[in-house]
Amino acid sequence: MTGFFLHPNSKEEIIDSYDEDIIVTNHAGIIVKASQISGRYYGIRAEDLLGKSVYDLEKRGIFSPAITPLVLLQKKKVVVIQATPSGRKALITGVPFFNESGEVEFVLSYSYEVAELLVIQEYMKELENEMSLAKEELSLLRKENLTIDGLTMENRTTRIAYETARNAAALDVSVIFYGEQGTGKTTMAKFIHNESKRKNGPFIEIDCETMPEAMFERELFGGEFEQRVTGLLTLAHEGTLYLKGIDKLSVHLQGKVANVLKERRFTPINATTFSPLDVRLISSAENALTESIADKKFHQDLYYMLHIVPIHLKPLRERKEDLSALISIYLSQFSITHTTTKKLSDDVFNQLLLLDWHGNHSELKNVIERLVVQSTSPIITAKDLPPEYRKKTDDDLSIIHLEGRTLPSILDDVEMKVLRDAQERYRTTTEIAKFLGISQPSVVRKLKKYTDIE
Repeated sequence: MTGFFLHPNSKEEIIDSYDEDIIVTNHAGIIVKASQISGRYYGIRAEDLLGKSVYDLEKRGIFSPAITPLVLLQKKKVVVIQATPSGRKALITGVPFFNESGEVEFVLSYSYEVAELLVIQEYMKELENEMSLAKEELSLLRKENLTIDGLTMENRTTRIAYETARNAAALDVSVIFYGEQGTGKTTMAKFIHNESKRKNGPFIEIDCETMPEAMFERELFGGEFEQRVTGLLTLAHEGTLYLKGIDKLSVHLQGKVANVLKERRFTPINATTFSPLDVRLISSAENALTESIADKKFHQDLYYMLHIVPIHLKPLRERKEDLSALISIYLSQFSITHTTTKKLSDDVFNQLLLLDWHGNHSELKNVIERLVVQSTSPIITAKDLPPEYRKKTDDDLSIIHLEGRTLPSILDDVEMKVLRDAQERYRTTTEIAKFLGISQPSVVRKLKKYTDIE
């Protein structure tokens, strides 16, 4: 049996303590050692404890309960709370010391008043809050490094997409972005180009949806595809070619693009021999291409060439943190542009967060600029919103269902909605606390409460 071994009268193993309450009893429950402050919780001097039986002290109500019998019975460390004659409570920890036969020879116990532990607990809470603040500050510092001009990354999925794009930039492989219009696909494509070894080369963008098929073939291939490849594709040599909306390209042209990329060679103008085609291809599509391949609406070979690093960008309605930050960013930008100072009322801000924003960045920028230009007061209110954007939902705080509910339940519901709105608007619990007029630990506690309920 493993354990601690204690030998009688061993000065090396027991050190008298001036500021710790330590008592040693033998296997018969007799107190054989005590530190100078032992007994202070019980109204007894330390020297008067020596030689006393813990069983007798327990019967007299001084040790209630005595810890030595519990340790002897369980043969392991025991922790109990004792009630002292003065009415105070003490946390007692008893540790067994075994002899060479594996039997408990001595029990060492040490105690702390519960009130002292509460002070320590409060200190630990303060330390935990400081750690929470430090983590938030560290998170903010990290976010400051995770920035691209024109793209906000408060949302976790956006940061993951950014990290994937940054890693892919150095690999010189094909990347395809999936996402609705206005989710930042072009911005990400330019970021990859600027972070790659091709940053000093050309960045050629072609909109496959808006460019007519005949013009696309002429501009991309130079109209002399059978003899030589000229046009934009050769201009992108040693740079990046960005095919925006590749899913809108006809299957006929998809096949031509696939053939050129497969051959990876072209004939420069005024030349008679082929040269290697050195182009980094980035493309984008609104929808996944797998179904289009199954329906034979997308060239399979081209799909495999494009689909080396797929990156999905979610719409703003699914990135509330990004949406919240962008509202503030665009409001500030357009206030500067139009030499004015405008702020959003909380009601308007919350309504903007609840909208679907199918046009994503473009639509949001348009609406914020309209609000800045058209509002007649420094504070933009609900009446300034365009009629089509004045929406009401069940999440609106003005709609509270009362029937069959208790007041505490209703208040919890209101508090939860207020906290969630604040959490979407502000990045840290410190900012939320300042906004709501409560302490930061209260914010942390309340957020945890409603997270646990879910």
